[in-house]
Amino acid sequence: MRLSNIRDSDLKDYDIICVGDLCADLIIPYGETKRILEIMQKNPACGDKEEVLFRSGGSIGNTAKILGKLEQRPLLIADLTNDQIGDFLKKEMENHGVNMDYSYISDRGSYICIAVLDAENERTMFVWVPPWARLDRFTGDSFPEELFLKPAIVFSSGMVLHDDIESGKAVIEFFKRMKENQSILVFDLNIRAESYGFAEERRALFMEMLEHVDIVLGSGVEEFGQITGKGDLHEAVRALAGKNRCIIARNGKEPVLVQEGFEISSVETETVKPVTTVGAGDTFNAAFLMALRQGYELRQCVSFANKIAAYMISSTEHLAIPDNAQGLLENIGLEKNERR
Repeated sequence: MRLSNIRDSDLKDYDIICVGDLCADLIIPYGETKRILEIMQKNPACGDKEEVLFRSGGSIGNTAKILGKLEQRPLLIADLTNDQIGDFLKKEMENHGVNMDYSYISDRGSYICIAVLDAENERTMFVWVPPWARLDRFTGDSFPEELFLKPAIVFSSGMVLHDDIESGKAVIEFFKRMKENQSILVFDLNIRAESYGFAEERRALFMEMLEHVDIVLGSGVEEFGQITGKGDLHEAVRALAGKNRCIIARNGKEPVLVQEGFEISSVETETVKPVTTVGAGDTFNAAFLMALRQGYELRQCVSFANKIAAYMISSTEHLAIPDNAQGLLENIGLEKNERR
């Protein structure tokens, strides 16, 4: 579908189909624990403590979970594990309104994503794949024919394009077939080269995927630069943009760049004091998809996503969203109309 038709289409009847990683996260509060130890050296009576947290996670898993909390009833296609962690993840998704009918169970163990938080609650991610486990694997059988009968908003990320090349090709083929039925294809780069590398075969998967998607999301020059070879975010966004491909480039607290066709603009972020950034990009993506589904313009989608992500990172609750999310979205639309 041409991008110019996205806003003219009635997308409210489209399902949001999320394809990709669903895994367990371990959150390790290294920075805060170190601070407590330093205090205890001066005051041994200090009773504070921090705990390692076990949660559902994965880039796509988090996005689907937040979409469920936003009452969007997403479909999640994930490679579930045949163990207690797999059972936990499935129930966690279902409890938050995610349709798990198209996820399937593989005879494998679970891998774990480990988020180590520093003193500023900024994270460093590690992926642990034990010998009895493997990363997510998709095949043509992962995508039943009934999915191709009607258009949808299809979302995935670079986490599905890892060193299992055939698995990545299966996801790309699904995207290509969905594009043929006028689906909207949205892809977050989420390269995670520090965990998965970015060897030539993996890079080739990314470049093939980008040929087909309508909207590309990503964070900073560290992602867009790896794809384009550009050291400046504006230049990287321009290099990746196309007539029928939009680019949404997050950049921390800096304005989000929005490239539609060959026109670039920016949308200011919200000013908040972060409590945690774990899941910030996934929250942004979920809110963006919600607004896109309701027919809002791309800049409005980004504005809404900024608001919801800001709420999440400034909250102590895990993947928190405001109760009035729908109202916030409608207000953004009203503000746009009033300025006309």
